[in-house]
This record gives sequence, C-alpha cells and structure tokens, in this order.
Amino acid sequence: MEYITRPAYVNLTHSVFNYEYDDTDLDLSKGSCVGSDDPDMWFAGEVDLTEPNTSVNGSSQANKIEVDRAITALSVCKNCPAKDDCLELGKHGQQLYYGIYGGTMAGERLSMMGRVTKNSVIIQKVSFAHKVRRTMKERGI
Repeated sequence: MEYITRPAYVNLTHSVFNYEYDDTDLDLSKGSCVGSDDPDMWFAGEVDLTEPNTSVNGSSQANKIEVDRAITALSVCKNCPAKDDCLELGKHGQQLYYGIYGGTMAGERLSMMGRVTKNSVIIQKVSFAHKVRRTMKERGI
C-alpha cells in the first residue's frame, strides 16, 4: 500500500495548531480546527518530492486518500467562525505555500496571490487543488 505523509520540511509550528503570528490581531482561537485529532489533514496533498514515486495527481489509492483528507478539512472550514482571519494568515509567509487555511488550499492561495509559476511544485499544488474541487463538485459537496 502506498502512503503519502506530510513532508518533513513543513514546520507545524507555523500551522493553525501552534498559532504564533506577531504584529497582527488575527484570532484563530475559535476556529473549527482547534483541537483537531488529525493535524496532517490540514496538509493533505503535500508530498515530499524527493521521495521516489510520490505524486498527488495520479489515480492511486494514496491519491484518493489525500483528496478525501482535503475534502474533510475543507468541510470543517466551511462554516468556521475564524475563516476570514485564517485565510488572511494563509496569504503570508510559508503558510501561502503549505496547508489548508481559511477554506483554501495552497494552490488556490498561490493563484489568488498571483504566485503561479512554472515551478513543478507550485504546478502540483494548483493541480491538486483543481482535483479536489472537481471531486467535490462531482460528489455534490
């Protein structure tokens, strides 16, 4: 069985679970994700491209699991009272490139911020976001 896990280079100290962001008045304390028992869910689709045969854009079982994890995380975000503040956090620093913030995936935030380039990692993030949204639409979510 193929497994995809959060890459080692994603530092959870900058995630919504260990919120430390100076010089802002963002409040994520009432976020629906607070106390989540699966922190990796918020990094669905993130793979370590240095590992052989890792891709979230194929049709493997591991890919389907990652898509489902992203959909689950996005469902938690849907009616979150901290969604706007969380999205604001997700537009800055390394949060722009990793994880789910404010109901958006990294590929969506990169597109919103005009950061889409020919870089293969960014293309993969945008492609994954499209795949997740397409799957949600097909499922009527």
